[in-house]
Amino acid sequence: MPPAFIDESIPTGERPRGVFPPIVLPLTDDGTLDSTSLERLVGKLLDGGVAGLWVNGTTGEFYALGVEGRARVVRECVKIVAGAVPVIAHVGDTGTDLVLDHARAALDAGADRLSVLPPYGADFTQSELKDHFRAVARLAGRPVFAYNLPRLAGPGLGIDAIVELAAEGVFDGAKDSSSDLVWFRQLLGSARRAGVEFDCFTGGSAVPDLGYFVGAQGTMSSLANLVPRHLVAQFEAFGRGDWTTVRDLQDGSDELLRALRLPRATTISATAALYKHLLERRGWIATDRSAAPLSRLTDDERQQLDRTALPLIDHLETAAAGEHSGVRRR
Repeated sequence: MPPAFIDESIPTGERPRGVFPPIVLPLTDDGTLDSTSLERLVGKLLDGGVAGLWVNGTTGEFYALGVEGRARVVRECVKIVAGAVPVIAHVGDTGTDLVLDHARAALDAGADRLSVLPPYGADFTQSELKDHFRAVARLAGRPVFAYNLPRLAGPGLGIDAIVELAAEGVFDGAKDSSSDLVWFRQLLGSARRAGVEFDCFTGGSAVPDLGYFVGAQGTMSSLANLVPRHLVAQFEAFGRGDWTTVRDLQDGSDELLRALRLPRATTISATAALYKHLLERRGWIATDRSAAPLSRLTDDERQQLDRTALPLIDHLETAAAGEHSGVRRR
């Protein structure tokens, strides 16, 4: 790693592996962070065996939070996990100076790692994007995660540019939420041929099994908010080389994804409303309030989820309980 990106005072820790939920943002009825619900939700996820937390992603409605709002979520998560698992904070925004503000605040709040979307809202050249990510890694004093979400942030960096930056020490991993397994496999292959250590995670909930097959280190699936034990059991089956169980557990995830489909759920942000209703019904958070302008579900939508998704969540978690091996420690 080039000296510009090394800060020897920052512990590097173990390479991340396993299930990292992109945690939902619990809010009170007046729209502020619900610390009590956050603590209860994180506790449930830790009990389910997750390997860490992914904080302030799209499921966490980062787009509705300012610098201090995002930092507060990181600070509370770091306090709750108390070193048991790492906390990865997403700090992406529309411009470099804004991202650096988020990055400083997240690091001050105790984040173990940073993740960065490409700047969104305008088109930038590959050279401009590379300089953007270099600036974040330089501030962090260590490599960061590349966050690939073309649906929100456009095509971003190409594979060659990502591998180039990984060789420089800017990146040491990626979360891919495109569910494009051809792209994912090509990224892993390019990094391998370049001799670069690169930890890749799938973000799409429909592809963890395929991701493991082509070389993923784990999953950052939003479904982990609802069925952490189920996804941990799948990762453990992958670790044992038990591909039949990996496939069978993916069938359960796919069934749940079908049960979550609502006519209006065509946007990334709508996922938060679905999950919050189900988490409220499970008693894991207090309300299903989402950040404005996202609205709550209608009565008909709630009833549909109660009828189709809620029993399936209970079934998947109960079935996975026998596979659970406890909280992972650093």
